[in-house]
Amino acid sequence: MKHHALSLALVACTAPLSLVGAQVARDTAHAPTIVVTATRTPLSIMRSPATVSVISGDELRREGIVSVVDALRHVPGLTVVQTGSYGGATSLFIRGGESKFAKVLVDGVAVNDAGGAFDFSSLSTDNLERIEIVRGPASVLYGSDAMAGVVQLFTRRGSGPPRIDLSARGGRYATYDADAAIRGTDHGVDYSVSGARHSTDGIQLFNSGFRQSVGSGTVGWHGAGADARLTARFTDDNLHYPTDGSGQVVDSNATRRDDRLVLGFDGGLRLSSAATLQLALASSGIHAISDNQPDGPADTHGYYYTTGDRSYRRSADLRINATLMQGLELTTGAQTERQWQTSATQSNFGPSSYSARRRSTGYYSQLLYGADNYTATLGGRFEHSQTFGDFFTYRAAANVNPFMATRVHASAGTSFREPTMLENFGGGFVIGDSTLSPEQAHSFDAGIEQSLEQWGTISVTGFWNWFSNLIDYKYSAKDPNYFNVAKTKTSGAELGWSVQLPGGFHGDASLTYLDARVVDPGKSTAATAAFAPGARLLRRPMQTMDLGAGYGTARGTFDVRVHRSGTREDVFFAPDFSSKRVTLPAYVRTDVSGELPLTPESGRSMTLTARVENLFDVRYSEVAGVNYDFSRTDDASINHTGYRAPGRRALLGLRLSL
Repeated sequence: MKHHALSLALVACTAPLSLVGAQVARDTAHAPTIVVTATRTPLSIMRSPATVSVISGDELRREGIVSVVDALRHVPGLTVVQTGSYGGATSLFIRGGESKFAKVLVDGVAVNDAGGAFDFSSLSTDNLERIEIVRGPASVLYGSDAMAGVVQLFTRRGSGPPRIDLSARGGRYATYDADAAIRGTDHGVDYSVSGARHSTDGIQLFNSGFRQSVGSGTVGWHGAGADARLTARFTDDNLHYPTDGSGQVVDSNATRRDDRLVLGFDGGLRLSSAATLQLALASSGIHAISDNQPDGPADTHGYYYTTGDRSYRRSADLRINATLMQGLELTTGAQTERQWQTSATQSNFGPSSYSARRRSTGYYSQLLYGADNYTATLGGRFEHSQTFGDFFTYRAAANVNPFMATRVHASAGTSFREPTMLENFGGGFVIGDSTLSPEQAHSFDAGIEQSLEQWGTISVTGFWNWFSNLIDYKYSAKDPNYFNVAKTKTSGAELGWSVQLPGGFHGDASLTYLDARVVDPGKSTAATAAFAPGARLLRRPMQTMDLGAGYGTARGTFDVRVHRSGTREDVFFAPDFSSKRVTLPAYVRTDVSGELPLTPESGRSMTLTARVENLFDVRYSEVAGVNYDFSRTDDASINHTGYRAPGRRALLGLRLSL
């Protein structure tokens, strides 16, 4: 509690600095933030009919955030769950929906596995311009997986004369981060190319390292009547993990390596003063190898294997954006996607493998109407899949500004998630079901945002989601293992406040309340089942709070951020193969960061950077499992509170711009 009180005191001490800025002359004019993910057309965030949050690349670099998950923790309505050390499997829950209900895009390219799963530990913030987060159903524009929301990353673009950026830092757990980039514009072509390397030995005593190499780039051309852009992002991850299914630190050589390549092309052709033809081509592929062999001659028990997985998603999207009349725009198009996945395992139980492919086609339309004080959208999508057949989804939303400084918004819609390849086709020791229906959602939200002039904005949004046809698993040696049976309901409220004042002072706060429960149970009625009757949904806290404050000028920056996550329920799987439902305790984590320019502000600069994560070395867990306290050797060193999260980590570095 002492640490928690000190965390809040740090924010309380920094926030009043904003009041000092109130005594000087103000310049409150700021360029409006433009977002594209919510409607697929550029629109001011204050006119957006959807609930949207934007995290700028400048903010990420100022706070020294390298992993996308650390940025998403601070967004209202989002819950991040990381399994133990750096690089451990990481899931995102939006407004209480399953982790498979978040569509993830990199420059418009879907990077989810077929069926929605995505491990956020593979996403770094290298070379990012911004991250846009849309909360609410978005299947009309993005098809499957966008049931609870969309997270889109945009690569940083070049402008002006060529510029080189270099940075490096290091710290606890033998951590180092290094990156280099060149950006600029030449004869109407903008370019941006970046390479980065991240490495850490992790928090465990052995076999806990995580290594990541990232390369990204974009090239864009803009002409009088046409434009084109190519984007690419390559990630090579190498994770060593010593934990078994219960979280025991017992394995000296278990590893997973995956290579992911994301390619995108987006081209536009102006057909007339009122119509533009847009073509988007996308490819996302991953090759992964998981390996867990006996640790030595004496290790004769357990499951030993080598698994190789390959998958890709390739799509083409052709659409027309047309102005039908003043203020009324139509977006209509068609998208086709092919998915392919193969897996082969060699284990002490024998070989197993599977290979599957499928295709889907979607046709969508959206009307967007904007006037001086309101914006409204109405859209629908017809989807045809080789596996689940036909599905129709819709969305209606509106944004009204009854007063100059007030924004009221509401939306209602449906969305869907197609089954995974394994759920549809099975493989290895799993029997799939090709007749499964897609999971579905009916969603509604409404909110109000009030500008407080120089004091920033304050907002509150309520949301309600009903998820049905959820796919559950039940073991059988001869019948399909997956069934459309479960229903869940999530509801809650998101409160936010932000302030940006002259003098460089800023602050923000958010609070999320979530109620996420099972309505209809799955195939198992056990208390430990994922869809146990009447139970709360696993790993989603009822309350989360985030507070931030800071100061930034040409002379330097300082930021402090306090994040509190409430209690959450999970299932603990013991080493003896028993299981029970447990409650993970609440925790408060504090991060601080700062920058100090070492040279005068000019075309060339040198900046000292610092970041301390988990400042007070709080011990917490986001996943239930056996947790070892290595400072003790008695039986009390084992508790059932979860995989231990990283402790305090201080990082010191240098950034150069040439």
